[in-house]
Amino acid sequence: MPPDATETKRRLMKAAVEEFAAYGLAGARIDRIAETARANKRSIYVHFGTKEELFDKVVADSMSELAEAVAIDATDLPAYAGELYDRLERRPHVRRLYLWAGLERQQPIDAEVDEYRRNVTAIGAAQEAGHIRADIPPVELMAMVIALVISWDTASWSLKALQSETGHASATDRKAAVTTAVTTLTQPPGARP
Repeated sequence: MPPDATETKRRLMKAAVEEFAAYGLAGARIDRIAETARANKRSIYVHFGTKEELFDKVVADSMSELAEAVAIDATDLPAYAGELYDRLERRPHVRRLYLWAGLERQQPIDAEVDEYRRNVTAIGAAQEAGHIRADIPPVELMAMVIALVISWDTASWSLKALQSETGHASATDRKAAVTTAVTTLTQPPGARP
């Protein structure tokens, strides 16, 4: 009886997520993915294509999973930012994949574009209804919200070193700071915080 291709693909995807999250596209090794998945290298190429195609699939699947887990309510972007922050704290590999993709694959991934398009459309509708500020284009506002959510992850190590001088902030403190910043960023002009 031939081996179950579905189970092999599942193991390969799991191993690929771990490998790409840890090493990025350039540092990841197909040999390690195959070894971790208890499969042969050829099965990776058969099921997923090139290393780049596998990376794109891993990123797209991770972003789709994130979008399904954290639905946007464009009228309450601070709550969305808080949920996104929590989800990324529980699944840090998704955050790392997002950062690696931004550094190493400077091209759009169709599945991710589709997810963002839904969010940007919702933000535009909330702006038109006057629920959130309308003077920042929806795409840029979405980018700013995401940037605030991952701001600590993208901060330089030199800046992070100052934390010991100012006191350790917990994940809860950081989440509160993120939601406060998003509240201030998104509120319509004249609205009180």
